[in-house]
Amino acid sequence: MELFYRVSFQEVVADALSLVEERELSSKHALERVFRKVAGKDREKARGLAHAYVFEIEKWRAKIDFIINSVLKGSKVEDLDPYLANLLRIGTFEIHFRKVPPAIATDSIIRVVKERFDFSRAKFVNALMHSIEKFDVERALKRLKERDRVEWLSVRFSHPRWYVEYVIELLGYDEAVRLLLSNNRPQRYYVRANTLKTDVDSLRDYLEENGVRTALTPVPDVLKVLDYKTPVTRLDWYKEGKFVIQDLASAYVAHVLAPEPGERVLDLAAAPGSKTFHAAALMENKGEIVAVDYSYDRLMRMKEKMKLLGIKNVKLVHADGQSFRDKAKFDRIILDAPCSSSGTYRQFPEVKWRFDGDKIKRIISVQRNMLRNAYENLRDGGEMTYSTCSIRVDEDEENVLFAIEKVGLELLDYDFSWGDRGFLEIGDKVFRAWTHRHDCNSFFIAKMGKG
Repeated sequence: MELFYRVSFQEVVADALSLVEERELSSKHALERVFRKVAGKDREKARGLAHAYVFEIEKWRAKIDFIINSVLKGSKVEDLDPYLANLLRIGTFEIHFRKVPPAIATDSIIRVVKERFDFSRAKFVNALMHSIEKFDVERALKRLKERDRVEWLSVRFSHPRWYVEYVIELLGYDEAVRLLLSNNRPQRYYVRANTLKTDVDSLRDYLEENGVRTALTPVPDVLKVLDYKTPVTRLDWYKEGKFVIQDLASAYVAHVLAPEPGERVLDLAAAPGSKTFHAAALMENKGEIVAVDYSYDRLMRMKEKMKLLGIKNVKLVHADGQSFRDKAKFDRIILDAPCSSSGTYRQFPEVKWRFDGDKIKRIISVQRNMLRNAYENLRDGGEMTYSTCSIRVDEDEENVLFAIEKVGLELLDYDFSWGDRGFLEIGDKVFRAWTHRHDCNSFFIAKMGKG
């Protein structure tokens, strides 16, 4: 598929994979950046296919790298030039996952290697691709299972080894496998009615008229998309801001916080804005929400979205949620803390490969600083939600205990209407959703107050 002069489809995918890895962009934003430079009659068709390639390669990266490392013998794919490594991942994915004829897959990769590198590197890749083509994946996995069952699970279901070990310890072997399986299934879409412009019943009728079948959920303004003829993002009501796409558990946060019209609310890590916008709708555009984020670009994207959704009571502030202070205290605070994103693998498979023990320790330190700062910004008698899209107890229940014992917040009794309870001595007072049990992101919510 030629897009414009001498730029192949494989180069576009490799460029996007490199941005995902080097800049820690999401697949969606990496492709947006790459396609700014792409023209040609096949552009839109290529964009959809490129997204599928990047998403699936990130999802199955552990398995893809296992195949490449098995034939490299002695060195690892991580030791190669990063761009070359991504080209090999594309070739391996095409042969073993998409079942592209090996000669076609190899030829398209070799052309790019000759263009970007040199003849000797092309010769090396050609030999490697022939070995990859002949590699018996199932036989190798069977041998791995006999040798190291955890590593086998890590490769077979393409998850980091630390994650596999963690969920086995947390949930037991059988349920851990169910979670791994669920993380690899197609993403479930949920839509939230923007109640500033419509209501959930009208939205459901509209979607049905447009070939989108939905089901009610435990969150009153959210619908589960069961199937569709046209993607919901192409519908007029989406373009008019009458509904948004938002994960079920994420949309529960604003309901747990329950902000009232006229109150002052602080969102300490606001971007991309889904919880801020939801709170604004629940407040009927009355009162004030101060939405803080450290990323100016993401705040600017929020500004555009606010116009579309008809939101008028949000003030955007470019600041660090660990240190932001306002002159007056707030009635309620949303702290949807930056985290390991270990509950979002089905939606954002690229985040699987971004965290190790040291990075998780650093992010827990940020979470605790934000909890301290939330306490300082909250008025006496005020309430807050602490939430993460992490499965980890050290980012969830342990941080709530830290907030109680070291910061001075208290855990409130809240009657969670769905989901599971959590772990440790506070487990019965916190909320957890699991991808394999609730068909949404794995998620944590606790409601706290300042006495």
